[in-house]
Order: sequence, then C-alpha cells, then structure tokens
Amino acid sequence: MKNLFSTALLALVILAFPSVATSKPVVLASIKPVAMLVKAVVGDELSVDVLLAANTSPHDYALKFSDIRAIKSADLVVWVGPELEGVLVKPLSAVPTDEQLQLTDLKALHWPDDAEGKHDDHEHGHGAYTRDPHIWLNPRNSSAMVMAIAEVLKEKYPEKGPLFDKNASELIHKIKALDSLIQNRIDLANGRGFVVTHDGYGHFVDYYGLNQLATIKLAGGGVLGARHYGEIIAMGDRVACIFGEPQLNNKSSIKLASQLGANWAELDLMGSGITVTQESYLQFFGGFTDTFLACLEKQ
Repeated sequence: MKNLFSTALLALVILAFPSVATSKPVVLASIKPVAMLVKAVVGDELSVDVLLAANTSPHDYALKFSDIRAIKSADLVVWVGPELEGVLVKPLSAVPTDEQLQLTDLKALHWPDDAEGKHDDHEHGHGAYTRDPHIWLNPRNSSAMVMAIAEVLKEKYPEKGPLFDKNASELIHKIKALDSLIQNRIDLANGRGFVVTHDGYGHFVDYYGLNQLATIKLAGGGVLGARHYGEIIAMGDRVACIFGEPQLNNKSSIKLASQLGANWAELDLMGSGITVTQESYLQFFGGFTDTFLACLEKQ
C-alpha cells in the first residue's frame, strides 16, 4: 500500500511539474544562423535557444538581465566571437571553457584575404576587430562549424554521440549538394558588379568569386562620406544591384539605386523570417543566394 501511494504521489509531482521531468539540456546560440547549425546537429535531443533577436544587429546589441540569466543557465553557449558579438565577451569570461564554443577560434575556417583578426585600436576609436565575422556565409565554413559543434556535444553527451555524428554528416552532405547547385548558377551573374550597404559579405564574395564594387556602411558601423557616394555614382551602369538589409536603415541604398538605375534587394544575413529547424540553414542559405542572384540577373 505504501509503495502504491508513493507511485501515485510521484505521478502527481510529474504532472504538476512537467518541466522538471522532461527538461532537456539547453544549448544557447548567440544568433539565429548559429542556432540553425546547432539544431541540425542536435535535432530534438536538446533544446536550442537564440540569445539575440534576428531583427537586431549584434554589433549594437545591449544585453538585458534576462540575457545574462540565459547565459548563466545554459549547458552550452555557442557564439561567433568578439568580432561580431563584443557584448558577450564580459559575461562569457565567467563561463567555464567547456561550457562555451567560440566559432571564430576554429582553425578549419577560411578567412577572406587571409585576415588575421587582430585588434585595430585606431578604427572607430576603440579596439575593433578587422576581419569579417559573418563566417556562416561560406558553406565550407558552415560545414566546419557543424563538425566542431558535434564534437563538443559528443564530449558533453557521449551517449548521444552516434546521433550527433549522423545528423552532422547528413547536413554537411546537403550543404555540399546545395553549394554545387549555387556554383552552377554563379556564372549567370556574369561578373556583374554590386554595392552593399553593410560590409558583411566578405566570406560569400570571396568564396564565390563575386564582383563587389563598394560598400556604404563599414562593418564596425561607420558610414562613408559624400566623396565615396560620388565615387559610387561615378560607377554608373557597372552597378547592377545595391543590397540593403532588414536590420539597417536602407534609405541611402534605395536612393543610390534610384540614381544609378540599378536594381535593389534586401539581403537578410540573420535569417529573421526563418523558423529554426534541422533544415533551416539550407532554407536560409538557399534563399539568401536566390535573392542575391535574382537581383544581379534582372535587367
């Protein structure tokens, strides 16, 4: 009778507090593109949360108390690095190294122009990083990140290792297939020149050998002056397209496109309209590339 009572009591506790009985370890991704890669590896085995909303710029974000709590309570934090999310450097300094993964530290990454990523204390008056941190725009880098994420998670949860390996291998295979399709379409762009609002496409441009002519806004946030605008106007019909972003003020880029008679399109580096699933990185990168090429291909 006592055992029956204990069993019934335990069942009531589970019903009353389901989160206690069913809670999963939490992987906290700094931004949505990172969450997409993590989710592809873990599937439904772990919970994947995103720290920074996709409609905000990581360069300018100010942490809230709820963000600090999320960082402290996460079982693993996966972030790009101080080049993108400088605001995370201080709170993550208190997080053990085996509970975080900084992706820009990965030796397998390729950097455009062999960027070293050293501090430039003169740029914008503070210790800004000089290399482009948007590493997920190179599909080979994304594959390298997937492998690194799987390795870290296998160390923490070895019983789930075979599943993480399987999921990582499947995504990498699909990334390669998507990359092959994109490579076949790149020639359709025919080397056409374009201008970007935000200097954040170095990995994409370098990997696919594209013809970026100029940028309106620097990666660190500085805006180029009137002389540079004049130089862009002087490019004339060499500019096939100007790209803006949903996270930025696009008035300048839209005005330039009108003055030049160029196409204009909005590129979303953060995947703000995409739900995080195991397939979402493929959806994101395929859609990003479609938008990019369609703008260059239009007459």
